[in-house]
Amino acid sequence: MKTSPFNCPNGLVETWKHIYVGDSRNVVKRIITNHCHGNVEGSALRKAVAEAIGYRLRKTRRRNGSMRIRIDLSDPNEGETVVSAYIKSGKWKYIVCESYKEAHDFQWYAISKLKPVLNRKMQPWDYSKTRRYRELLSRMLKSRALSCNKLHNKPTGPGVYILLHQLAPEDLKRNPIIIQKFLSLGPLD
Repeated sequence: MKTSPFNCPNGLVETWKHIYVGDSRNVVKRIITNHCHGNVEGSALRKAVAEAIGYRLRKTRRRNGSMRIRIDLSDPNEGETVVSAYIKSGKWKYIVCESYKEAHDFQWYAISKLKPVLNRKMQPWDYSKTRRYRELLSRMLKSRALSCNKLHNKPTGPGVYILLHQLAPEDLKRNPIIIQKFLSLGPLD
């Protein structure tokens, strides 16, 4: 697992863990709608965070045959609230690519180089694009990290994103004090 340093206003440097890398046809909308909000059924990131925190997922078949996935609690929204609080207390970096095809391939390069905590699946990428992908990754890592509430009205399109956080989600596992801290934070700037 690699990390990214951030310069703080007080002159200190904080280290943030690379939690998750993903791609999307509309990168900002995906982050805001499905990751910062939403539920485990609509987001592989939310699913991975929930499981890393220690929640079991319950799968049931709907009448139409599709699978419904929920956090296995008497009130699944309690778990979703914790997942949302964790994700919203992180920061996002992203880059818009020339096409979704490029974004989808570049994501595998980024995962292989950054080794994020929650990305377990690895796939090969087009090695002839290594120079381009190295440039994209450098630009993404040098970009300003933004909280969920600072992403509205930002440029978007097909792209790749990374969630950064000071804590890995498993650090919250069975730790009600840390979970309460996240629930009391609200959106961060």
